[in-house]
Amino acid sequence: MAANQPIRILTEHLPPYQIANGTDVSGFATEVVRKTFAGAGIPYEIEVQSWSRAYQLALRQPNLCIYSISKSAERTPLFHWIGAISYNHTSIYSLKSRTDIKLATLQDAKKYVTAVTRDDITHHYLVKNGFTEGKELYLLENVTMMLNVLQGRQDIDLVVINDTILKYRAQESGIEIDSLKKQLDLPELPLDFHLACSLKTDPVLVSRLKLSLQQLKNNGEFAGIVKGWSERFE
Repeated sequence: MAANQPIRILTEHLPPYQIANGTDVSGFATEVVRKTFAGAGIPYEIEVQSWSRAYQLALRQPNLCIYSISKSAERTPLFHWIGAISYNHTSIYSLKSRTDIKLATLQDAKKYVTAVTRDDITHHYLVKNGFTEGKELYLLENVTMMLNVLQGRQDIDLVVINDTILKYRAQESGIEIDSLKKQLDLPELPLDFHLACSLKTDPVLVSRLKLSLQQLKNNGEFAGIVKGWSERFE
């Protein structure tokens, strides 16, 4: 890697973790990532992409990092994992008006069509549990579209979404949160988001990033960032 050449960091618009506004990217996960790179003394550039494109690039290209990405057993060997940058909980939701839908188990959801983001951990999780793309699964390019298709398309019955994201996604879309019903918690899904880098990333940079993020957590700055953003969106 050439000296002072910026690391590419890919992400998607996913409020409140990362919030894209033109060329500017904010959000509390973004602030943690920026401070991690600054603490490591590594120049960087953040780019907003569709999640599927960001994920595929991070699998292949050198000196490229990605956030906020969930960590699973299947994904563990695919990236250098810098560390957790936020925590969450994931569930299956329907419209409250769909009184015909009642889920007791994940397998019950196979009676319906569920929308997920392509190459998201939820997509991979449902495929692993026997859901079929184009049959029980409807793939989207980003979370932004999720609530819109749930409300606007009669052939979409369910969505799988992070509970925190749902709150802000509803705010942005002008959708009443009370119009949605949680059908099933998914405790098996990873409950944290990470900063990760491609396996072709310089291992010296990876080590510096891991140390920098851990220092943010040790000195209380990480907790302060999360608290500040939580208060901002209450």
